[in-house]
Amino acid sequence: MYGKKVKISSGHLPKSVTSIAINLVGLTSFCIAIFLIRKNSINSYLGAVIAGLAICIPIIILEFIRYKSFKNQSTGLDFSRKNDVNVRRVLIKLLGLFATLALFSFFYWIIPEYHSDFYINYWSLVKFLLPIIIIGAIPYFFILDRYLTEPQETYWQVGMIVLGKGKQVSKKGLKNHFLGWLVKAFYLPLMYTFLCGNISFIKDNAPFLDVIVSHNFSSFFNYMNNFLFTIDLAWVFVGYLLTLRILDSHIRSVEPSFLGWFVAIQCYQPFWNMVSPGYYAYDDGYDWSQWLSQIPELYIVWGTIILLLVGIYVWASVAFGLRFSNLTHRGILTNGPYRFMKHPAYVCKNLSWWLISIPFISTVSIADAAQHCLLLLFLNFIYFMRARTEERHLSKDPTYVQYGNVMNEVGIFKGLFKRIPALSYNAERYQNNKLF
Repeated sequence: MYGKKVKISSGHLPKSVTSIAINLVGLTSFCIAIFLIRKNSINSYLGAVIAGLAICIPIIILEFIRYKSFKNQSTGLDFSRKNDVNVRRVLIKLLGLFATLALFSFFYWIIPEYHSDFYINYWSLVKFLLPIIIIGAIPYFFILDRYLTEPQETYWQVGMIVLGKGKQVSKKGLKNHFLGWLVKAFYLPLMYTFLCGNISFIKDNAPFLDVIVSHNFSSFFNYMNNFLFTIDLAWVFVGYLLTLRILDSHIRSVEPSFLGWFVAIQCYQPFWNMVSPGYYAYDDGYDWSQWLSQIPELYIVWGTIILLLVGIYVWASVAFGLRFSNLTHRGILTNGPYRFMKHPAYVCKNLSWWLISIPFISTVSIADAAQHCLLLLFLNFIYFMRARTEERHLSKDPTYVQYGNVMNEVGIFKGLFKRIPALSYNAERYQNNKLF
């Protein structure tokens, strides 16, 4: 763990797993890459790869130089010791990796969703990365095996199962291993595909400076909204891809409960298309831009607030550095917007939906508006449950317990927590496996 200790009021936030300064270097590199991608008309598939590299390369280098993150105790590596080279153990680990890859290849093959043209760019990425993973895993496993404090890690355990020696493995470790890969297998195709689409938007539209010069706020809003989400998608793409122990960006644990998974994955495709029409249809197509189109001053103010909320949401993603991932624990963040509130991404995303969809205004009837508001409140509650299940999961880490307790005292919602204690962080509640 590394980063500066932050002192706020009467509480002391624990060290953050990432550095905002280093992440901002990655953000600057990303912006330069986007400029070059557009200038050179690079296709969206390759552009997404370049954007990802532009983020991760400077962050990896600077974390290596400044913080020596590979030496963090959380990596499970100890470079002061050297295990004997155990070729058999490493070969079993490689067998475990290849078996895992084969299992999730079968997962993609058997599910029709992944046969659609929507994922064409993702399959191009897989064809590019698979040989690198297979070949690169050989020296990677040999090197790390010498320094692991627990050499019989989960890949070794998977390999032992393939060899018919499952009695020697940890069921808890295997569950965490396969759930971690399931997280990657589900989210990575979506985020990379959406990233390719956003890069295409940037390439096909006027340059940013032209948008500014045009003095057309509608064009500015559309461009900035897309650009901000492009940053977010590039960041999460890198996060899901780089789960490496040597970078201390590996998955430490995965959300173990069905409820945690249920409230999370329904918010993403293809499940969102299944549930949103029947349960979250809070938007009737009449949005803020139509409502305020004849009031230019308020239109600009309203749109600017939406962009600010989206900007904080994206800032929360940038704060993760290489470690973004739903449903997993990859280190505790206490910097960026997390310095001021828990779950800043969820808070700002949900507030922005109220401003964008304006469910409280309907062209049909007051009853229709009331229905839309209730449906959006239901979706807000789903995100509240996501926050609660995440807190319960992360509270197994003492660092998060310290963070949650400090945020009760110094976070921007501390006044709300005092008035409604049920909303405040309560480690004992989570230790008793309760959400309320």
